[in-house]
Amino acid sequence: MAIPLAVFTLGVPAAAAQNGPASGRLTLTVTEVWAADGYSRIERVSDVRGVAETPLGTVWVASAAEILAVDPSDPSGARDVMIAEGKGDGPGELHSAHSMAITPDGHVAVHDLGRDAIEIYSAAGEPLQRVQLPFSVYWPKGFAVLASGDFALSGGVPWIQAGVHHFSAAGKHLGSWADAAQVEDWLARVVGTGGALHALPDGSLLYSNGAPHAVVRYEIPPVGADGDEPSGRIVSQMPDLLEAPGDAVLVKGVNEEGVSYTSFAAGYPQSHAVFGLGDGRVLNVIRRRGEDGDRETLWQLFERSPESSGAATHALVAERVVDVSYRLWFLCDNGDVLASRSDAMGVDTIVRLRLTVS
Repeated sequence: MAIPLAVFTLGVPAAAAQNGPASGRLTLTVTEVWAADGYSRIERVSDVRGVAETPLGTVWVASAAEILAVDPSDPSGARDVMIAEGKGDGPGELHSAHSMAITPDGHVAVHDLGRDAIEIYSAAGEPLQRVQLPFSVYWPKGFAVLASGDFALSGGVPWIQAGVHHFSAAGKHLGSWADAAQVEDWLARVVGTGGALHALPDGSLLYSNGAPHAVVRYEIPPVGADGDEPSGRIVSQMPDLLEAPGDAVLVKGVNEEGVSYTSFAAGYPQSHAVFGLGDGRVLNVIRRRGEDGDRETLWQLFERSPESSGAATHALVAERVVDVSYRLWFLCDNGDVLASRSDAMGVDTIVRLRLTVS
């Protein structure tokens, strides 16, 4: 059940005021229709790493080693349940969660980056299976469960020149594709490679390259079929919109003691989320800093068009700036999007966003 925005004190302006000027032949509006406050409702979960809605209607929120199942129909939070609590090696326990997704049979899959594994739970919260992966995917930027039950992770692997990595339901590496970041330093390549993923019901996979901006739809052949490489078709590409950071994702220097160090500048503008909407449209969201220096999100809506530029299958039909730096996590069955936002103190609040296209 959607709870009106006015019920909550959200600490941000009304949703209509968050939307900047629109462009395109359609108008896209983003509205918060429900929220779980970080100071009360989800105070047991900090540093949100993943959010998903289960077939039971609960909203799961994961941090590093905790998972809280929130009941949106109960504003008091009395029916919220901790699914995992504290780092551990027992059934259902996590080391460092990265993201989560819903499997084709309605279970919840959590990518445990700290263990290089995928933890599977029932929608009711029962631990079912731990799928061990054969290697680490560093700086992961996307996680999806394919219609086949296989897994896809996007990010850097030092010895693989690719950005998307395909694993079977049992954890076997089946292949990798999509170009890695073009850089000189191998560590910069690992940090800068990859982008958002979204599995479609027909078995294909959407991939939004972090920067430069390009959205590709991959048809993944079944295991044993002729040809190992998935075939990719460009949904949209705007390489001038987002500049690839290259080796600049690494910041090297010498500290006061004269010791050399390397840190990371991974906050560059990049495509953060991509979703295939039920009407054939594709939503892409970019996180960046606006002209005033504050973080914002750029929402882009694409639809199929024979008039789209070049070899792309879709054309941009709506674009809007929202002056909230949302982190988008999950596309709900009704088209709403689950996201999180942080206040000035770094406290996360979970929100349900409704998209209106007119």
